[in-house]
Amino acid sequence: MAGRLAVTREPLQILDIAEEGAYTGPLRDVLLRTGTRALLGVPLLHENRLIGALTVNRKTPGAFTPEIISLLTTFAGQSALAIQNARLFREIGEKGQQLEIASKHKSQFLANMSHELRTPLNAILGYTELILDEIYGEVPEQLRDVLERVQQSGRHLLDLINDVLDISKMEAGQLTLSLNDYSMAEVVYTVSTAVESLTTEKGLALTVDLAPDLPQGKGDERRLAQVLLNLVGNAIKFTEAGEIQIQVTAMDGAFTVAVTDTGSGIAEANQQTIFEEFQQADSSSTRLKGGTGLGLAIVKRIVEMHGGRVWVESSLGKGSTFWFTLPVRVEQQKEAA
Repeated sequence: MAGRLAVTREPLQILDIAEEGAYTGPLRDVLLRTGTRALLGVPLLHENRLIGALTVNRKTPGAFTPEIISLLTTFAGQSALAIQNARLFREIGEKGQQLEIASKHKSQFLANMSHELRTPLNAILGYTELILDEIYGEVPEQLRDVLERVQQSGRHLLDLINDVLDISKMEAGQLTLSLNDYSMAEVVYTVSTAVESLTTEKGLALTVDLAPDLPQGKGDERRLAQVLLNLVGNAIKFTEAGEIQIQVTAMDGAFTVAVTDTGSGIAEANQQTIFEEFQQADSSSTRLKGGTGLGLAIVKRIVEMHGGRVWVESSLGKGSTFWFTLPVRVEQQKEAA
């Protein structure tokens, strides 16, 4: 019967399989012993492609009514659709697993390569610093200027490599937080001290506003300093005049940190995508400033690993405020979204 359905693509009846030559399938004797006399077969079609057959047995000979044939044809159509959907879901699941494995291999490769690149780069920076310190003899002023530019470019490259290494470790599931007690005030002051020369160079004011009696936190102090440094560094990069402000409050067991600038601002359409990997605000000023587009993606993941969240409020030409909140006491690392 299945063979005939494959040819006709239409419902097929056998009124009485007991009649000589009416049905010669391999199950004829078995069906007769169980009392089956009439058969109805309906093809399972999906986009005019046969994917199976629905067969109904009856113990009395004779034709099936048009109503039964119509009902089973409708049921067969729905069954074919359900079977195809199940196949597609299975294929999607298999493809998803393959992509996940490939992504982990890619992340592992990037993590290994980033590590291998850092080693010789650190050596270059170290020797450059020794030369500038005149360990190997006096350095002419003209050569000093070139070496300082080499050192500056090398540090910039090292920052980019570190970003790639961090995001690769996160994707490969290799980045773990070191949870210890820390002072949020010390994190802020460490970052503000680190960027002081940058704000002075651009003529920007840097203000820090800490709520009194901030509680002692528990989390990865080094990673939280990285988060704040990325946010403040971005604020300085895209602000040509005015000030940068760091504000920290604590309420209901959570820290809230805000980094505000008077820079160029971010269009509303870009305020969600900037936290994705390799994404930047699409403006000419951003393109001129450069960067990998990984800084905010790293910020988002580290904050989420602490059980917090990060967002931005901004208007073009009016500056931006980047906020993040996280529990004061983080007892267990969370999985980043």
